[in-house]
Amino acid sequence: STQHHHIIIIIMGLTYSKWLHPLTAQKTDDGTYDPSPFTLAFGTSTKSSYIAQTHEAKYTGTKPILVVCTDDGKLKMKNDKVFNTGNHPIEMFVPMLHFRDAGFTFDIATVSGGPVVLEMWAYPTSDEHVKTLHESVKSMMEKPKKLEDITSLDEYAAIFIPGGHGAMVNLPESADLGRLLREAHTKSLPTVTLCHG
Repeated sequence: STQHHHIIIIIMGLTYSKWLHPLTAQKTDDGTYDPSPFTLAFGTSTKSSYIAQTHEAKYTGTKPILVVCTDDGKLKMKNDKVFNTGNHPIEMFVPMLHFRDAGFTFDIATVSGGPVVLEMWAYPTSDEHVKTLHESVKSMMEKPKKLEDITSLDEYAAIFIPGGHGAMVNLPESADLGRLLREAHTKSLPTVTLCHG
């Protein structure tokens, strides 16, 4: 019937509407925006390029690397729309995989002590290495240290700030992160920042 035909068209339209506008950011249920289907298709990958490394000499100390992440995944744009962001999963986990291969462990911290926010739209869903590492640090990501509570870097081997647009939300204005970075510089502590981190 004609009515049935219209219902199918409406359902198909709702299901495929994002593909009718492949260059347009996609509004989510909470009113924020994810990247366009075009961006997701060409700018993300289901698998990283990680290849496990073997090292003749590995780090044998007990000091972890301090991984400083964002706990704010809402980036307000110039047009007042809010972009869903966080730390980019590949830019966070792939360096951590390489650090782990070299013998390091991790502590995770955020500005408020709130959970780490990831750009889940960029998560490499077919990458078992990333998924396994993510699972192993998930409890630290859900209950990270608060930057304010880290009074010194004496107990750390290095500091790592992963990328992702979310690193621009609250990390640049964090006085506690600034204090720790100045300390790392003064002590010549290895400091790794990646992309927006």
